Amino acid sequence: MKRWQKIICVGLILVAATPVRAAEAGLFLQPASGTLLVGSTFDLSIILDTKGVPINTVEIELLFPPDKLQVAAPSVGQSIIQLWPAPPIFSNREGRIYFIGGIPSPGITTSQGVVLTLSFRVVAPGEGTIRFGDATSILANDGQGTDILGTKDAAFFKFSVPPSQGPEIFSPTHPDQEKWYRDPNPVFVWEKSKFADGYSYTLDGDPAGFPDTAVDGTEATASFENLKSGLWYFHLRERAGGVWGGVSHYLVKIDREPPADFSLDVSLRTQTSNRNPIFRFFTTDNLSGLDHYGMKLISLAQRGDNEEALLFEVTSPYQALNLAPGRYQVLVRAFDRAGNFRDASATLTIIGLANMIAGPEGINFFGLVVIPWRWLLLVGFLLLGATAVIGWRVWRIHQHHLAPSPKP
Repeated sequence: MKRWQKIICVGLILVAATPVRAAEAGLFLQPASGTLLVGSTFDLSIILDTKGVPINTVEIELLFPPDKLQVAAPSVGQSIIQLWPAPPIFSNREGRIYFIGGIPSPGITTSQGVVLTLSFRVVAPGEGTIRFGDATSILANDGQGTDILGTKDAAFFKFSVPPSQGPEIFSPTHPDQEKWYRDPNPVFVWEKSKFADGYSYTLDGDPAGFPDTAVDGTEATASFENLKSGLWYFHLRERAGGVWGGVSHYLVKIDREPPADFSLDVSLRTQTSNRNPIFRFFTTDNLSGLDHYGMKLISLAQRGDNEEALLFEVTSPYQALNLAPGRYQVLVRAFDRAGNFRDASATLTIIGLANMIAGPEGINFFGLVVIPWRWLLLVGFLLLGATAVIGWRVWRIHQHHLAPSPKP
Protein backbone atom coordinates (compact mmCIF):
# COMPACT_ATOMS: atom_id res chain seq x y z
CA MET A 1 0.00 0.00 0.00
CA LYS A 2 1.34 3.37 -0.97
CA ARG A 3 2.15 6.04 1.62
CA TRP A 4 -0.71 8.36 0.64
CA GLN A 5 -3.19 5.45 0.79
CA LYS A 6 -2.02 4.66 4.34
CA ILE A 7 -2.56 8.29 5.36
CA ILE A 8 -6.11 8.27 3.97
CA CYS A 9 -6.94 4.98 5.74
CA VAL A 10 -5.61 6.23 9.06
CA GLY A 11 -7.63 9.43 8.63
CA LEU A 12 -10.83 7.49 7.91
CA ILE A 13 -10.26 5.30 10.98
CA LEU A 14 -9.76 8.36 13.19
CA VAL A 15 -12.90 10.03 11.82
CA ALA A 16 -14.93 6.86 12.39
CA ALA A 17 -13.62 6.57 15.97
CA THR A 18 -14.44 10.19 16.83
CA PRO A 19 -17.88 10.54 18.49
CA VAL A 20 -20.24 12.82 16.64
CA ARG A 21 -21.34 15.73 18.80
CA ALA A 22 -25.11 16.09 18.98
CA ALA A 23 -26.62 19.28 17.72
CA GLU A 24 -27.34 21.76 20.51
CA ALA A 25 -31.03 22.38 21.07
CA GLY A 26 -32.27 25.88 21.74
CA LEU A 27 -34.91 27.42 24.00
CA PHE A 28 -36.32 30.87 23.50
CA LEU A 29 -39.24 32.98 24.68
CA GLN A 30 -41.95 34.50 22.55
CA PRO A 31 -42.35 37.46 22.56
CA ALA A 32 -38.68 38.18 23.21
CA SER A 33 -39.21 41.86 24.06
CA GLY A 34 -41.85 44.54 24.32
CA THR A 35 -43.28 47.50 26.21
CA LEU A 36 -46.24 46.74 28.46
CA LEU A 37 -48.54 48.77 30.70
CA VAL A 38 -48.86 48.29 34.44
CA GLY A 39 -52.07 46.40 35.16
CA SER A 40 -52.10 44.60 31.81
CA THR A 41 -51.60 40.88 31.22
CA PHE A 42 -49.67 39.16 28.45
CA ASP A 43 -48.94 35.61 27.32
CA LEU A 44 -45.39 34.29 27.09
CA SER A 45 -44.62 31.03 25.28
CA ILE A 46 -41.60 28.78 25.80
CA ILE A 47 -40.43 27.62 22.35
CA LEU A 48 -38.13 24.66 21.66
CA ASP A 49 -35.86 24.03 18.67
CA THR A 50 -34.35 20.52 18.81
CA LYS A 51 -32.01 21.19 15.87
CA GLY A 52 -33.13 17.96 14.19
CA VAL A 53 -32.42 15.69 17.18
CA PRO A 54 -35.32 13.68 18.70
CA ILE A 55 -35.86 14.56 22.36
CA ASN A 56 -38.06 13.01 25.06
CA THR A 57 -37.67 15.16 28.20
CA VAL A 58 -37.88 18.88 28.86
CA GLU A 59 -36.91 20.33 32.25
CA ILE A 60 -37.60 24.03 32.60
CA GLU A 61 -36.75 26.54 35.31
CA LEU A 62 -37.95 30.04 34.41
CA LEU A 63 -37.04 33.08 36.51
CA PHE A 64 -38.84 36.44 36.47
CA PRO A 65 -38.73 39.67 38.55
CA PRO A 66 -41.50 39.24 41.18
CA ASP A 67 -41.53 42.96 41.96
CA LYS A 68 -42.52 43.69 38.35
CA LEU A 69 -44.45 40.59 37.25
CA GLN A 70 -46.81 38.02 38.72
CA VAL A 71 -47.91 34.77 37.13
CA ALA A 72 -51.62 34.95 36.44
CA ALA A 73 -51.87 31.34 35.26
CA PRO A 74 -49.81 28.68 33.49
CA SER A 75 -51.76 27.29 30.55
CA VAL A 76 -50.93 24.00 28.88
CA GLY A 77 -53.13 24.59 25.82
CA GLN A 78 -51.09 23.92 22.70
CA SER A 79 -47.99 22.00 23.80
CA ILE A 80 -45.60 19.32 22.57
CA ILE A 81 -45.60 17.80 26.07
CA GLN A 82 -47.62 14.59 26.50
CA LEU A 83 -46.51 13.49 29.98
CA TRP A 84 -46.02 15.59 33.11
CA PRO A 85 -43.63 13.91 35.61
CA ALA A 86 -43.53 17.27 37.45
CA PRO A 87 -46.48 19.54 36.53
CA PRO A 88 -45.88 23.30 36.43
CA ILE A 89 -45.52 24.99 39.81
CA PHE A 90 -44.82 28.67 40.32
CA SER A 91 -43.97 31.08 43.14
CA ASN A 92 -44.89 34.75 42.75
CA ARG A 93 -42.84 35.48 45.87
CA GLU A 94 -39.60 33.98 44.58
CA GLY A 95 -40.22 34.70 40.88
CA ARG A 96 -39.77 31.08 39.76
CA ILE A 97 -41.58 28.57 37.54
CA TYR A 98 -40.53 24.92 37.32
CA PHE A 99 -41.78 21.80 35.56
CA ILE A 100 -40.70 18.59 33.80
CA GLY A 101 -42.45 17.36 30.68
CA GLY A 102 -41.99 14.21 28.63
CA ILE A 103 -42.69 12.81 25.16
CA PRO A 104 -42.92 9.02 24.69
CA SER A 105 -40.39 7.30 22.41
CA PRO A 106 -39.42 7.91 19.63
CA GLY A 107 -39.58 11.46 21.01
CA ILE A 108 -40.15 14.57 18.97
CA THR A 109 -38.20 16.68 16.49
CA THR A 110 -39.33 20.30 16.16
CA SER A 111 -38.06 23.76 15.35
CA GLN A 112 -40.99 25.79 16.74
CA GLY A 113 -42.45 23.53 19.43
CA VAL A 114 -44.55 25.25 22.08
CA VAL A 115 -43.58 23.77 25.45
CA LEU A 116 -45.82 25.92 27.67
CA THR A 117 -47.64 29.24 27.58
CA LEU A 118 -47.74 31.44 30.68
CA SER A 119 -49.89 34.43 31.48
CA PHE A 120 -48.20 37.28 33.38
CA ARG A 121 -49.66 40.37 35.00
CA VAL A 122 -47.59 43.57 35.11
CA VAL A 123 -47.66 45.02 38.65
CA ALA A 124 -45.03 47.79 38.65
CA PRO A 125 -43.18 50.02 36.19
CA GLY A 126 -39.54 49.59 35.27
CA GLU A 127 -37.57 47.01 33.31
CA GLY A 128 -37.45 43.26 33.74
CA THR A 129 -35.83 40.15 32.31
CA ILE A 130 -37.39 36.69 32.09
CA ARG A 131 -34.68 34.05 31.77
CA PHE A 132 -34.03 30.33 32.07
CA GLY A 133 -32.42 29.10 35.30
CA ASP A 134 -29.67 26.55 35.82
CA ALA A 135 -32.18 23.71 36.40
CA THR A 136 -33.03 23.65 32.69
CA SER A 137 -32.22 20.76 30.34
CA ILE A 138 -33.32 19.09 27.11
CA LEU A 139 -32.70 15.32 27.01
CA ALA A 140 -32.19 13.47 23.74
CA ASN A 141 -34.15 10.29 22.99
CA ASP A 142 -30.91 8.30 22.76
CA GLY A 143 -31.40 5.89 25.67
CA GLN A 144 -28.72 7.71 27.67
CA GLY A 145 -30.53 10.93 28.61
CA THR A 146 -27.95 13.17 26.95
CA ASP A 147 -28.51 16.85 27.68
CA ILE A 148 -28.31 18.61 24.31
CA LEU A 149 -29.40 22.06 25.46
CA GLY A 150 -27.27 24.83 23.96
CA THR A 151 -28.76 28.31 23.78
CA LYS A 152 -31.22 29.69 26.35
CA ASP A 153 -32.41 33.09 25.13
CA ALA A 154 -33.95 35.51 27.63
CA ALA A 155 -36.77 38.01 27.07
CA PHE A 156 -36.48 41.71 27.93
CA PHE A 157 -39.45 43.97 28.68
CA LYS A 158 -40.16 47.53 29.73
CA PHE A 159 -43.16 48.25 31.93
CA SER A 160 -44.75 51.69 32.08
CA VAL A 161 -47.66 53.34 33.85
CA PRO A 162 -50.81 53.62 31.70
CA PRO A 163 -51.27 57.03 30.09
CA SER A 164 -53.55 59.33 32.01
CA GLN A 165 -57.22 59.34 30.99
CA GLY A 166 -58.08 61.98 33.54
CA PRO A 167 -56.22 64.76 35.37
CA GLU A 168 -52.44 64.46 35.31
CA ILE A 169 -51.23 63.59 38.81
CA PHE A 170 -48.04 64.75 40.51
CA SER A 171 -46.56 64.08 43.94
CA PRO A 172 -44.24 66.55 45.66
CA THR A 173 -43.33 63.90 48.26
CA HIS A 174 -42.90 60.95 45.89
CA PRO A 175 -42.08 62.52 42.49
CA ASP A 176 -40.65 59.39 40.76
CA GLN A 177 -43.04 56.49 40.27
CA GLU A 178 -40.17 54.04 39.70
CA LYS A 179 -38.30 54.95 42.87
CA TRP A 180 -38.73 53.59 46.40
CA TYR A 181 -39.26 56.00 49.32
CA ARG A 182 -39.13 55.72 53.10
CA ASP A 183 -41.72 58.47 53.58
CA PRO A 184 -45.10 56.81 54.37
CA ASN A 185 -47.07 60.05 53.98
CA PRO A 186 -47.63 60.74 50.27
CA VAL A 187 -49.23 63.91 48.95
CA PHE A 188 -50.88 64.06 45.52
CA VAL A 189 -51.75 67.16 43.49
CA TRP A 190 -53.27 67.65 40.05
CA GLU A 191 -54.41 70.43 37.79
CA LYS A 192 -57.99 71.52 38.28
CA SER A 193 -59.88 71.98 35.05
CA LYS A 194 -62.09 75.01 34.46
CA PHE A 195 -65.44 73.29 34.95
CA ALA A 196 -64.44 70.71 37.60
CA ASP A 197 -66.87 70.52 40.52
CA GLY A 198 -65.63 67.45 42.38
CA TYR A 199 -63.19 64.55 42.53
CA SER A 200 -63.41 60.91 43.49
CA TYR A 201 -60.22 59.11 44.43
CA THR A 202 -58.99 56.03 46.20
CA LEU A 203 -55.65 54.49 47.24
CA ASP A 204 -55.14 50.74 47.11
CA GLY A 205 -52.85 47.96 45.88
CA ASP A 206 -54.68 47.36 42.60
CA PRO A 207 -52.98 48.88 39.52
CA ALA A 208 -56.34 48.84 37.71
CA GLY A 209 -58.34 50.28 40.62
CA PHE A 210 -61.40 52.40 39.83
CA PRO A 211 -62.86 55.12 42.07
CA ASP A 212 -66.61 55.23 42.64
CA THR A 213 -68.87 58.20 41.78
CA ALA A 214 -69.04 59.66 45.28
CA VAL A 215 -67.33 63.07 45.58
CA ASP A 216 -64.36 62.88 47.98
CA GLY A 217 -63.35 66.54 47.65
CA THR A 218 -63.33 69.63 45.52
CA GLU A 219 -59.69 70.64 45.96
CA ALA A 220 -56.98 69.44 43.59
CA THR A 221 -54.97 67.69 46.29
CA ALA A 222 -55.12 64.63 48.52
CA SER A 223 -52.82 63.25 51.21
CA PHE A 224 -52.45 60.02 53.16
CA GLU A 225 -50.54 59.14 56.32
CA ASN A 226 -48.66 56.24 57.81
CA LEU A 227 -49.00 53.83 54.89
CA LYS A 228 -47.58 50.34 55.22
CA SER A 229 -44.66 49.19 53.09
CA GLY A 230 -45.54 48.07 49.59
CA LEU A 231 -46.94 49.29 46.25
CA TRP A 232 -49.76 51.83 46.45
CA TYR A 233 -51.83 53.09 43.53
CA PHE A 234 -53.69 56.40 43.69
CA HIS A 235 -56.71 56.48 41.37
CA LEU A 236 -58.47 59.75 40.48
CA ARG A 237 -61.61 60.77 38.56
CA GLU A 238 -62.85 64.30 37.90
CA ARG A 239 -66.48 65.40 37.62
CA ALA A 240 -67.21 68.38 35.42
CA GLY A 241 -70.73 69.58 34.67
CA GLY A 242 -72.13 66.52 36.41
CA VAL A 243 -70.24 64.12 34.11
CA TRP A 244 -67.48 61.81 35.40
CA GLY A 245 -64.32 61.61 33.31
CA GLY A 246 -61.69 58.90 32.91
CA VAL A 247 -59.40 57.52 35.60
CA SER A 248 -55.81 58.59 36.25
CA HIS A 249 -53.36 56.39 38.15
CA TYR A 250 -50.21 57.18 40.14
CA LEU A 251 -47.88 54.63 41.72
CA VAL A 252 -46.11 55.13 45.04
CA LYS A 253 -43.47 52.66 46.27
CA ILE A 254 -42.96 52.70 50.04
CA ASP A 255 -40.33 50.71 51.91
CA ARG A 256 -40.09 51.42 55.64
CA GLU A 257 -38.19 48.24 56.55
CA PRO A 258 -34.38 48.06 56.80
CA PRO A 259 -32.36 45.24 55.23
CA ALA A 260 -32.24 41.88 57.02
CA ASP A 261 -30.09 41.48 60.12
CA PHE A 262 -26.53 40.37 59.33
CA SER A 263 -23.13 39.81 60.92
CA LEU A 264 -19.67 41.20 60.24
CA ASP A 265 -16.94 38.54 60.06
CA VAL A 266 -13.25 39.41 60.44
CA SER A 267 -10.56 37.19 58.91
CA LEU A 268 -8.20 35.39 61.28
CA ARG A 269 -9.04 36.94 64.69
CA THR A 270 -10.43 40.16 66.07
CA GLN A 271 -7.03 40.56 67.79
CA THR A 272 -4.19 40.19 65.34
CA SER A 273 -0.86 41.54 64.20
CA ASN A 274 -2.07 41.43 60.59
CA ARG A 275 -2.51 45.04 59.52
CA ASN A 276 -4.50 44.07 56.40
CA PRO A 277 -7.58 42.29 57.78
CA ILE A 278 -10.40 41.09 55.53
CA PHE A 279 -14.06 41.79 56.37
CA ARG A 280 -16.98 39.73 55.04
CA PHE A 281 -20.67 40.60 55.21
CA PHE A 282 -23.91 39.80 53.38
CA THR A 283 -27.59 40.65 53.70
CA THR A 284 -30.75 41.03 51.64
CA ASP A 285 -33.74 43.37 51.45
CA ASN A 286 -37.29 42.20 50.98
CA LEU A 287 -38.91 45.13 49.15
CA SER A 288 -36.82 47.77 47.41
CA GLY A 289 -33.70 45.59 47.25
CA LEU A 290 -30.18 46.09 48.55
CA ASP A 291 -28.39 49.15 47.17
CA HIS A 292 -24.90 49.32 48.71
CA TYR A 293 -22.74 48.93 51.83
CA GLY A 294 -20.85 51.63 53.72
CA MET A 295 -18.08 51.15 56.29
CA LYS A 296 -16.61 53.15 59.17
CA LEU A 297 -13.27 52.41 60.83
CA ILE A 298 -13.47 54.18 64.19
CA SER A 299 -10.27 54.41 66.24
CA LEU A 300 -11.17 53.82 69.89
CA ALA A 301 -7.94 55.46 71.00
CA GLN A 302 -8.87 58.84 69.54
CA ARG A 303 -10.84 61.28 71.60
CA GLY A 304 -13.74 63.28 70.30
CA ASP A 305 -16.89 62.41 68.42
CA ASN A 306 -16.36 59.12 66.61
CA GLU A 307 -19.49 59.73 64.55
CA GLU A 308 -17.39 62.10 62.48
CA ALA A 309 -15.51 59.11 61.05
CA LEU A 310 -16.13 58.91 57.31
CA LEU A 311 -18.53 56.33 55.91
CA PHE A 312 -17.10 54.99 52.66
CA GLU A 313 -18.67 52.56 50.18
CA VAL A 314 -17.40 48.96 50.17
CA THR A 315 -18.22 45.53 48.78
CA SER A 316 -17.71 42.14 50.39
CA PRO A 317 -15.09 40.87 50.90
CA TYR A 318 -13.28 44.09 51.79
CA GLN A 319 -9.61 44.20 52.77
CA ALA A 320 -8.30 47.11 54.81
CA LEU A 321 -4.73 48.12 54.07
CA ASN A 322 -1.96 49.04 56.48
CA LEU A 323 -4.06 49.83 59.54
CA ALA A 324 -2.12 51.47 62.33
CA PRO A 325 -1.81 49.47 65.57
CA GLY A 326 -4.67 50.09 67.99
CA ARG A 327 -8.28 49.21 68.73
CA TYR A 328 -11.02 49.89 66.17
CA GLN A 329 -14.78 49.77 66.09
CA VAL A 330 -15.62 48.49 62.58
CA LEU A 331 -19.13 49.35 61.41
CA VAL A 332 -20.75 48.13 58.19
CA ARG A 333 -24.02 49.77 57.15
CA ALA A 334 -26.27 48.12 54.56
CA PHE A 335 -28.55 50.49 52.61
CA ASP A 336 -31.61 49.52 50.61
CA ARG A 337 -32.88 51.48 47.60
CA ALA A 338 -35.30 53.45 49.74
CA GLY A 339 -32.53 54.73 52.04
CA ASN A 340 -33.26 52.44 54.99
CA PHE A 341 -30.20 50.91 56.59
CA ARG A 342 -29.05 48.34 59.12
CA ASP A 343 -25.69 48.16 60.91
CA ALA A 344 -23.35 45.35 61.90
CA SER A 345 -20.17 45.95 63.90
CA ALA A 346 -17.13 44.27 65.39
CA THR A 347 -14.20 45.36 67.55
CA LEU A 348 -10.76 44.82 66.05
CA THR A 349 -7.35 45.13 67.75
CA ILE A 350 -4.25 45.53 65.61
CA ILE A 351 -1.16 44.59 67.63
CA GLY A 352 1.94 46.60 66.77
CA LEU A 353 5.60 45.69 67.26
CA ALA A 354 5.76 47.74 70.46
CA ASN A 355 2.94 45.86 72.15
CA MET A 356 3.36 42.41 70.68
CA ILE A 357 5.21 41.40 73.89
CA ALA A 358 4.30 43.94 76.55
CA GLY A 359 0.85 45.46 76.74
CA PRO A 360 -1.49 46.95 79.35
CA GLU A 361 -2.90 43.51 80.18
CA GLY A 362 0.45 41.73 80.41
CA ILE A 363 2.82 39.82 78.17
CA ASN A 364 1.19 39.29 74.77
CA PHE A 365 2.54 36.51 72.57
CA PHE A 366 1.29 37.72 69.15
CA GLY A 367 -2.31 37.66 70.31
CA LEU A 368 -2.22 33.90 71.03
CA VAL A 369 -1.59 33.95 74.80
CA VAL A 370 -1.67 36.85 77.26
CA ILE A 371 -0.01 36.38 80.66
CA PRO A 372 -1.41 38.97 83.12
CA TRP A 373 0.99 41.22 84.99
CA ARG A 374 -0.27 39.94 88.39
CA TRP A 375 0.81 36.45 87.44
CA LEU A 376 4.20 37.73 86.37
CA LEU A 377 4.59 39.62 89.67
CA LEU A 378 3.65 36.51 91.63
CA VAL A 379 6.17 34.42 89.69
CA GLY A 380 8.77 37.14 90.25
CA PHE A 381 8.19 37.13 94.02
CA LEU A 382 8.35 33.33 94.09
CA LEU A 383 11.59 33.33 92.13
CA LEU A 384 13.04 36.02 94.43
CA GLY A 385 12.04 34.02 97.52
CA ALA A 386 13.43 30.82 96.07
CA THR A 387 16.70 32.58 95.24
CA ALA A 388 16.95 33.92 98.82
CA VAL A 389 16.36 30.46 100.33
CA ILE A 390 18.87 28.81 98.03
CA GLY A 391 21.40 31.54 98.81
CA TRP A 392 20.90 31.11 102.58
CA ARG A 393 21.32 27.36 102.35
CA VAL A 394 24.47 27.70 100.26
CA TRP A 395 25.86 30.16 102.82
CA ARG A 396 25.13 27.73 105.68
CA ILE A 397 26.84 24.89 103.87
CA HIS A 398 29.96 26.84 103.05
CA GLN A 399 30.18 29.10 106.14
CA HIS A 400 32.94 26.99 107.77
CA HIS A 401 35.11 27.59 104.77
CA LEU A 402 34.60 31.26 105.21
CA ALA A 403 35.50 31.28 108.98
CA PRO A 404 39.16 32.41 109.78
CA SER A 405 41.69 29.62 110.57
CA PRO A 406 42.85 29.43 114.27
CA LYS A 407 46.43 30.61 115.03
CA PRO A 408 49.05 27.94 115.95
